Amino acid sequence: MLDLLRKKAQSPLIQGIILIIVLVFVFWGVGSSYRGSINTVATVNDEAIPYEAFQKAYDQLATQYRNQFGGSLPKGLLENLDLERQTIEQLIQRTLLRQGAREMGIMISDLEVQQAVEKMEAFRTNGIFNVEQYKNILSSSGMTPTSFETTMRTDLLAGKVLSHLSRFAKLAPLETREQFDFDNEEIRIEYASFSGADFKEKIETDEEELQSFYEENKDNYMTDPQVKLHFLLFPYSGDEKPEISDEELESFYRQNFNRYSIPEQRSARHILIKTTEGDSEDVLSEKLKRAEQVLELANSGEDFVELAKQYSEGPTGPGGGDLGSFSRGRMVKSFDDAAFALNEGEISDIVETQFGFHIIKIEKIEPARTKPLEEVKGEIASRIQGQKSSQLAFNRATEAYENIILAGSLEKFSRQHTDITVEQTGFFPRKSPEKSGFSEGMLTEPAFLTAAFTLNKGELSSLIETAKGYAIIFAADKKDSEVALLQDVKEQLQQDYISAKSETMAREAAESMLVSLKEQGSIDLASEAAKHDKTPENSGYITRDQTTNSSLPSQMTNLGFELSAKSPYPEEVVYSNGRFYVFRVMDRRPPSPDLFTEKENEFRSGMLERKEATLLGSWLTNVRSKAEIEINEQFL
Repeated sequence: MLDLLRKKAQSPLIQGIILIIVLVFVFWGVGSSYRGSINTVATVNDEAIPYEAFQKAYDQLATQYRNQFGGSLPKGLLENLDLERQTIEQLIQRTLLRQGAREMGIMISDLEVQQAVEKMEAFRTNGIFNVEQYKNILSSSGMTPTSFETTMRTDLLAGKVLSHLSRFAKLAPLETREQFDFDNEEIRIEYASFSGADFKEKIETDEEELQSFYEENKDNYMTDPQVKLHFLLFPYSGDEKPEISDEELESFYRQNFNRYSIPEQRSARHILIKTTEGDSEDVLSEKLKRAEQVLELANSGEDFVELAKQYSEGPTGPGGGDLGSFSRGRMVKSFDDAAFALNEGEISDIVETQFGFHIIKIEKIEPARTKPLEEVKGEIASRIQGQKSSQLAFNRATEAYENIILAGSLEKFSRQHTDITVEQTGFFPRKSPEKSGFSEGMLTEPAFLTAAFTLNKGELSSLIETAKGYAIIFAADKKDSEVALLQDVKEQLQQDYISAKSETMAREAAESMLVSLKEQGSIDLASEAAKHDKTPENSGYITRDQTTNSSLPSQMTNLGFELSAKSPYPEEVVYSNGRFYVFRVMDRRPPSPDLFTEKENEFRSGMLERKEATLLGSWLTNVRSKAEIEINEQFL
């Protein structure tokens, strides 16, 4: 295929394409008012933010979002979040923080960063900083020590700036009490709710109404795009089965010797007397003494399994302390060293780890060994056969693709190569590949379908690799999405009509009830609700902080705090999750003085933290207002 492209590289068409590409790169950036280097995404007071820093920060931010969505992002999410601008803004904020701090004489030394990192529990083993653990954790998170320490430096700097500014964060004597009373004021809400489900049985439909609803909502009843394909398949498991020689088996075995090496395995039990970081010296001494007493019982010949069931505090205790089988390096170091120093049947002295005091007994030792070739010959043969089948499929697919290009079309190729079957489908949508006539096999593979529905009518795909083999696809025809015929969607249309109509009736009933209550100036919500066969409920006392945790819509509870005895009803009904709410505030009460006394210190600390954060934000805003910032819009 590469030879074919090289031969055709001198054609006028390809030369023209290359010229366009060259012109795009030569004139990239023309028309921008940005005056800095094209490798700079922004400048802050003449300090450049390089593209490399932008790319690293962008990747980290994208990874954070990806992790929040379980490893994969919904299509278009990054574009909707405007992640490029988010990243540039983040870098600008960091630069402003650093520059503003420097003006105040605040710096962070390398030693401060090092000490902060070494104090983090995630990077410590048995209370000691572990360099390898540090690197491994960062690597698994897609970070390097340099990038992590840069972030740490920014955090430490922000902390120092905040500490410097915090002396300006003051609370007036009555401010804490007034805010506490506001946050902890309680209200009780009485409400009735209406949903479409209450009215569905009352809905009757006729053809005229359905037709009218269909005309008004046609855009909701679009068909899926469909394609008609001609394609060639080159499965890995073809008719041709590659032969495998003994020399190939032996060569693979030698090259992958470590794959078949099994390290020494030890089966063990243990008895654990648990400790915690908060244990005092006296408590630790008492637990160690208890472990020594159990060890004495074990060494005197008592059944280790029964001792573990009786004394072990770990999750393995009920199972007699059984740890199963493990190889070296699987346990924490002190436990590992002790376990692999024992002989079969021996009991250790007391071993201390971060989990507590252990007594270990080795039940069985299985020496390290390497599986012989005869034992793994079948596995190796299957692996080599798979590799060869994959290569054969690729070779056949590549040869066919070159011949299609030389022939000028898939149709001409098929006439010239009658020994190769060109498969064909009728029209089918992506979500129902079985309608193509191929209910299983390569056509149902995601990679195949993605390629097929990316093609325009009359286009030939490149070589498509799937989990089952290779394919070459030609889009013979396409049908765009269009409004479905009424008779094809009648069942769904009828359901949608009933739902819409019943929801309208629910809204009208709720609005009617609210109007009546407000016109009468009545607080007897129960009597009015009874006219609609409803029994009111009440929320119990809730505070402003509890509105998001309430089972009621937050919009309703938030509105409740704006209502009063003179005006107990909202202006309109509240809609949430398919229900319409009519409600009133039954009563409200301030928090008790005892509650304030109990929580005053904690609440005051929280208020100061919020003030300090606001102060830091205001300081940054002020620094930014005085800064000269230029953004290279080409990166957006």
